[in-house]
Parts: sequence; C-alpha cells; structure tokens
Amino acid sequence: MLRENALTVTAARLAGIPFRLLARRPLQPPHKLLILRPCCLSQVMLATPLLAALSEAYPRAQIDWAVSEWARPGVASNPRISELIDTGRVGLPDATWADVRALVARLRQERYDTCIIPSRSSLLSWVAWRANIPQRVGLNQAGRGFAHTVAVKVPAGVQHESLVYLSLAQAFGIAASAPVEFFPSDAARSAVTRRLVDEIDWLGDVPLVIMHPGGGENPVRTDSRKRWPVERFALLGNDLVRNYRARVLLVGAEVDRPLAQAVSGLMPSAVANLAGRLKLDELGALCEVADLYVGNDAGSTHVAAAVGCPTLAIYGPSNPARSGPFAPPGRVRVLWAEWEQPFSWRDHVLPDEAAAAAAALLRRAEEKRGG
Repeated sequence: MLRENALTVTAARLAGIPFRLLARRPLQPPHKLLILRPCCLSQVMLATPLLAALSEAYPRAQIDWAVSEWARPGVASNPRISELIDTGRVGLPDATWADVRALVARLRQERYDTCIIPSRSSLLSWVAWRANIPQRVGLNQAGRGFAHTVAVKVPAGVQHESLVYLSLAQAFGIAASAPVEFFPSDAARSAVTRRLVDEIDWLGDVPLVIMHPGGGENPVRTDSRKRWPVERFALLGNDLVRNYRARVLLVGAEVDRPLAQAVSGLMPSAVANLAGRLKLDELGALCEVADLYVGNDAGSTHVAAAVGCPTLAIYGPSNPARSGPFAPPGRVRVLWAEWEQPFSWRDHVLPDEAAAAAAALLRRAEEKRGG
C-alpha cells in the first residue's frame, strides 16, 4: 500500500531540489488539460469551482478529469469535462505501484500539455511528472508538490478548500470564485419525477424534506463521529412533520440503510426510506425540487447545496470553515461549534438549534416561491 508519511515527505523535499533549480518558463494557455484529483467525493465536489474557472477562462481547451470510481458520480455529468480518466486505486490507501504505473502509462497516451493537481500529494506530483506532462500546477505543502513546475504554497491558517484549490487558477492569472457545481442528468430528473408521483405520492402540496443521516465513510478513512445522532434526526423530522406537515424522505448510500431505518423507526409518521436506492445524480435531481435538505459532513450535502436546495449542514469534529458547502450566502445554514477533545455530540448541535435553523430555511424557501 502507498501512504504518505514522514519518510515520504522528507524524500519528496529532497527530490524537489533539482526541480527548483531548473529554469521555469511562464505558464502557457492550456489546450489539453487534466485535473488530477482522484478522491474523495467531498473534495472532488469542492474542486468544481476550480474546474469552472478554468473552463470559463479557456473555453476552447479540452479539460479531462482523472478520478476514482468512488468519486466519479460527483463530476460524471458535468458538461465542462470532455473525458473522465479512471485512476483505479491510485489515490486510495490500497493502491500498489502496479496501479501507479498503469495510470502513468494511460496519461502518457493522452499527451496532455497541462496538469492541475488540487491535492497535497507527493505521489500525484510524481505521477504527473512521469506522465510527461510539461506544465504541472499543483498545491505544495511540506514539499509534497516536489515535481510541480508551478508549486502553489498552501496558506497557513484556516481557509476553505475551494479557495485553496482556486489559488491554482490564480497561478494562470485567473481571478474567480464560483460556487460548487453539480449537474443532474435529464434521465435522473425523469426518474425522480416518476418516483415522487408514483411511489412517494408527493404532489408539491406540502414541503418536501430530505434527510441524510449517514456520512463519515470513504475509501480513505471512516469517522462515525461525523454523524449527528439518529435520535436527533428523528426529533427534527417529527418537528417538521408536526409544524409544517412536511413529507420526509430518508436518503443515503447502501451502507447508510441501517441509520435511515433507525431514524424511520423513531418517527410515528410515514417516512419514505430511499437509502441505497438512489444514484447520486438522482439525489441531485431530488434536491432540485425539495424544500429542505438536512445532512452531515458528506458529499451529498455538497450536492444539495450545489443544485440550490436550502441546505442545513450539521458538522461535528471537522471545521466547516475548511470543508463546508461552498455556496452563495443564504442558501446554506451550517451548525457547528468549537469543541475540546474528546469530541462528543452531547452538547453539540442540539435538536432545538437544528429545528430553528430548519424553520428559517423553510420560511426562506416559501418566500422565494411566493415571490
């Protein structure tokens, strides 16, 4: 397995010396550009503002994205991308050198002139160099961007990841700050419309609320602390049903089905459990018509915010100032507070606080419809 550690970071710093000594030419406008960001879904979503900035600045350039199968749904239907390159296990903890060599060979065939690496990874820096891509613009923290031709220093302190990624566009002289983007397919919209009418029996007469109790699981790490307790999801759902006659839909991946079932079991009203039954672009299409989305620190929360759904994002141990939804003001409410070790939900984001935030978002959605 290939993992970043103190030894690899030191080796990357030493390996970067000859690259720093080489004369660097000014950046040239790209014609065939690759974004190399394999994982994970949230981080891929947070890199879509960078994609938008590059696409707007270079409308004639071909832009491809090298991404893992896990994170592929986040950009699969993005019209700014010409081709998706499967990175296999590269970028995941179980990658082998055989995987890396296969990816390098694949990228060499494409003859890219520019590679953008929105990642703090010495391995991905090496991959872009070995793929013979002449312009390599990426993040550099602790020497991990040793093989970049333009190594952009990661600023100290707390800064949102989307802004960090956008600093790579600034290396080309592009000043932009677009929101995260997600594009559900027309097929997904049609499938969701049929399901809402035929299966959910929702005709738009009451608020539609989507709740995602899962999260904290990806191929790199698992952190169950990111999940707001299921009993609090149930309390919030009951409050929304009681006060707004809301129709509640529970969503998530297949692994989230037990959590969704637990929430459903604590709610006396009828709740539709779609966990494990929706593709990501179908979830995006569902969020396009919903009045409210409630979820944890998870990729689906970024999807909801990206398509314009009023979004209540509940954050636990991770700081939303770094990784919260990157959306226009007013569209998203984030609940989070500073905490001390060890993290506990006991006094963190209580149900009454969530209910007040949800009510404010529902009122705004109603005012927008009325306007």
